[in-house]
Amino acid sequence: MARITESDLILPALYVIHNQPGITTGELIVELRSIFNPVGEDAEILQGRNDDKFSQIVRNLVSHHTLDQRLKFTVLGNTGGVNTTHQLSENGLIYLGENLSSLESLLSNRLGYVETIGGVAEIVRAQDTGRKVVVFDENLFISEGKKKTVTTQIYERSKQLRDMAIEHYTVDGKIVCAACGFDFQKIYGEVGRGYIEVHHQKPVFQFEETDFSRLISDALKDLIPLCANCHRMVHRKKDKPLSVEELIELLNSRNL
Repeated sequence: MARITESDLILPALYVIHNQPGITTGELIVELRSIFNPVGEDAEILQGRNDDKFSQIVRNLVSHHTLDQRLKFTVLGNTGGVNTTHQLSENGLIYLGENLSSLESLLSNRLGYVETIGGVAEIVRAQDTGRKVVVFDENLFISEGKKKTVTTQIYERSKQLRDMAIEHYTVDGKIVCAACGFDFQKIYGEVGRGYIEVHHQKPVFQFEETDFSRLISDALKDLIPLCANCHRMVHRKKDKPLSVEELIELLNSRNL
């Protein structure tokens, strides 16, 4: 299983510090853990310590002065171990602003640990190479209020991707949940025709040079139609989202 690095933590750390100016290192560890929900070796408790390897990597990010001295992204105050406080510098605000929409879309998808690490790394690679990237948000059409907090480009392309996935999985004019078989049209009539939620099994990116029709073709294998209940159950355990296959096995074991 992939392990997180200090580099993987830079952008999420800036995001947390921006939302909580003056946050301490101890609080930063807690917030980053809630974002990533580490598993595997990173969740192992350090010998002779009360915290895990993930916490150590966050502390290293601070003690190695990666954010404040090397990158000039933050300004430290009240320096003193876990009580050190953090504020974003102007450089940090600019860097975060350039990546904020993509990062928020990625995090809203509530992916597993490895997928979140990989997604953050993809955003950073795009930034480092001067490429523009859109991260598709599977939740835009569950919480409609999110339309106000994402760019028009992300909203429109996420909607188009969702619509294409629904078209792809519609058979004889009907689309059902891939896990439990629930058919909204059968239960609710005409108002339920064509309604379903679309689950992203992996983060879906579009780089500026990527043809959108090609992206849709490649992405469809990782998009799964789910009813609202099954979609919530997939994401129920934030630290370990269920795969659709695991959810199907769970349903079958219940003899429902």
